[in-house]
Amino acid sequence: MRGRRYPFDNMDRLFDQMRSDMFGSWNTPAFGDETGFEDEGGWDAGVSIEETDDGFVVLADLPGFERDELSLRLHDDELHLSGEHEVGDGMGYRSRTVTESITLPAHVDPEDASATYRNGVLEVRFTVDEDEEITGSNIDIE
Repeated sequence: MRGRRYPFDNMDRLFDQMRSDMFGSWNTPAFGDETGFEDEGGWDAGVSIEETDDGFVVLADLPGFERDELSLRLHDDELHLSGEHEVGDGMGYRSRTVTESITLPAHVDPEDASATYRNGVLEVRFTVDEDEEITGSNIDIE
């Protein structure tokens, strides 16, 4: 026997799903501190990696950041992305940070790496390096 259905059951489920999608583990201490936030102020960059003919490209969605607020570092075939964006309105300011460590799918040549940031999308292109020497280096964003 099915339980009695109320007219707003579906709406409650939709709002619960929306809250979960927007705020994640809100008020769930098992996933962070007492407030349920694992990384307060952190921004999910929506990172994806796509294969190209000679290597691959890493894409990150970072709307609202300025190019000079972002930093890239390549070390041991791991790309480290960080950035901080502050907005002041006279009465106070808001800050948004992003920190991502992306393990690259293959050894890359840091000298052939290039990065561009346009319309809120960071694009970092790599060619696969057959040489086994591993070094760390910064990547300039154009």
